[in-house]
Amino acid sequence: MATKRYFIGLILLLTFCLRPDCRGQVGLTPNDSLREVIYKIALAEVGLREPHGRNDHPRILDYHRSVSSYLAKLKPIPPYCASFVYYCYSKAGLKPTAISAPARARDWFKVDSRIVLTQQTLRGNRRMVKMPKRGDVVGYIFSGGNISHIEILDKIDIEEGYIYAIGANTSGSNAYNTVNREGDGVYYVRRRIKMFYRIANIVGK
Repeated sequence: MATKRYFIGLILLLTFCLRPDCRGQVGLTPNDSLREVIYKIALAEVGLREPHGRNDHPRILDYHRSVSSYLAKLKPIPPYCASFVYYCYSKAGLKPTAISAPARARDWFKVDSRIVLTQQTLRGNRRMVKMPKRGDVVGYIFSGGNISHIEILDKIDIEEGYIYAIGANTSGSNAYNTVNREGDGVYYVRRRIKMFYRIANIVGK
């Protein structure tokens, strides 16, 4: 009897583990799992600091190199917030498509169907808003009409009024109230919701 119960239990366990939504974490779809990988890769980079404040940490060249070997050879070393995002995505095994220049922040938001949330939709009926997910890309505008800084989303809390993300080429100083696009490293930041401009879903559903 014990042997029969053992085999029945084993069959039930295998049936559960072989379900389509079982990918190492219970209840996660393949895209959810990919989002977790992207986020963990980004999180592992938090703490990087430029030695002299000139985009001069060797790791920054890896970010640029993931986009283009040519980009990694430029002097002075270009801003790297967008290259950092591309690095995290590509290291997770996802090569973002339909982005003509991945090292340029605004190009991540040119496909309208990828836009999950904007300031305009957020100010509308919040009950109808489709909330972004961890791993989505957050864009910010400093001046003019173009997005010039991007980060990888952790979470957004509408009730609290803050957005949490991981960004490169920025700083943690006063992050809740301002975005520093000439910062000295990679930081986990908390920013006021009103600061972001657009959030894009690059991963998919």
